[in-house]
Amino acid sequence: MDYLVVTIAALIVSALALYSGFGLGTLLMPVFALFFPLPVAVASTAVVHLANNLFKVVLLGRKTDWGLVLAFGLPALIFSIP
Repeated sequence: MDYLVVTIAALIVSALALYSGFGLGTLLMPVFALFFPLPVAVASTAVVHLANNLFKVVLLGRKTDWGLVLAFGLPALIFSIP
């Protein structure tokens, strides 16, 4: 039953994060922490976050405005390097 609750929470939170653009870790981490030890909850949140990002790339990647990605993503990548 616990796994069912966690799975449903992950699906709902992932759907919300798809439209809002943020909040996956913020909403999902406390739910995972209720059912798993903290290190497992953090790792599980990271796995769901990665899977959600890959899903977004597959689902929305074809409609990407590559000019916008280059205009904002490239400078963000360069200035994020310490």
